[in-house]
Amino acid sequence: MSRQQDTRIFSIGSLTPKQDEFCYYEDMTETELQQVLENVIYSNLFLRLENDIFERYLVRRNPESIQTIAQILESAKRVQKLAPQHSRTSPVISASGSLVNVRDKDSASIASVTPSRHVTPSLLTVRIPSGGSKITYTQRIEMVNIEIRELQKKLKKINREEFEENVVQKGIDSITGKIPAEKFIRFIEDSLKVVDIISEQIRLKMTTIKCQIRKVKLQLRHREELGEALRVIDFEQLKIENQICVQKIDEKNQYLLGMKRFADKEEKQLKSITELINNFEIPNIVDSIKLRMKLQELQRIHKRLSREREIQRLTFKSRK
Repeated sequence: MSRQQDTRIFSIGSLTPKQDEFCYYEDMTETELQQVLENVIYSNLFLRLENDIFERYLVRRNPESIQTIAQILESAKRVQKLAPQHSRTSPVISASGSLVNVRDKDSASIASVTPSRHVTPSLLTVRIPSGGSKITYTQRIEMVNIEIRELQKKLKKINREEFEENVVQKGIDSITGKIPAEKFIRFIEDSLKVVDIISEQIRLKMTTIKCQIRKVKLQLRHREELGEALRVIDFEQLKIENQICVQKIDEKNQYLLGMKRFADKEEKQLKSITELINNFEIPNIVDSIKLRMKLQELQRIHKRLSREREIQRLTFKSRK
C-alpha cells in the first residue's frame, strides 16, 4: 500500500485539473468520483508539503524573496477582486473549488490561488510573474534534496552532541578516568526506547489512517448499493473540511515560526556565553596566592577595627 501511495504522490503533477481537461462531476460515475476525490486529497497534501519546504528554504537562503512574493500575493488578491469587472477575465472554477485561474489585463502573469488560503495564503501559492525566472521541477527537486540533506546533517550533529554530553563528558568515571560500559549501554537502550516510541506512534497513525480509508470505502460501497449519487453538498462539505485543515496547518506553521525565533534567541545567548567561557583566562598561581594573602590581611584588619569599635561603643555607653 505504501508503494501505491508513493506512486500517487510523485505523479501528482498529472492529477491537477487543467482548463482544457475540465469535466463536469454530475456526468461522472461513482468510481470516477472516488478517483477524483483521492487525486484531490493527494494533490492538496503534496502542495502543502512542497510549499512548506520552499518557504523554509527561502527564509533560510534568500529572505528578501519572501517580501517580493508577498507583494506578488497582494497584487494577485487585487487582481482576483477586480476579475469579475474585466471582459478579458476568464475564471475557471471546478466543482470542488480547488483552483481559480485569473489573468490580469495589465500583465501576462497567471495567479493560481486556492480558496482555502484566502485568509492566510502561503507565499508560494502564487507564481512569479513572467518577467522573473520560474522554478522548474528539477530545481524544486534539488531544493527538496538540499533541505533533506541539511536536516540530516543537523540531526547527526544533534545526536553526536547528545552522545558526547551524556556519555563522553558526563559518563567518565572520576576514579578510573574511563567511560563505564553500563552508561554507554544505558544510553543506547534509551535511544532504542525513543525509536520504539516513535515507531509505535507512526504505527498507530498508520492504523488510524487505514481505519479511516476502510470507513470511507464502506460508505462508498453502501452508497453504491443504495444507488445514491454524490451531491453538490458533499463537495461543499469537503471544501469546508479542507479549509479547516488548512487553517490548522497555518496555525501550526505560525507556532513553528515562533519556536524557531525562540530557538535562534537562545542560540545567540548560548554563543555569547560560550565566547565568555572561551575568553576567560585562569589567573597566575603566584598572583592568586598574593591576592589571597592580601585578602586575609584585610580581613584581620577589619576584625581588629570592628573589635576596637565595639570596645569604644561600650565605653561610651558606660560613661552615660
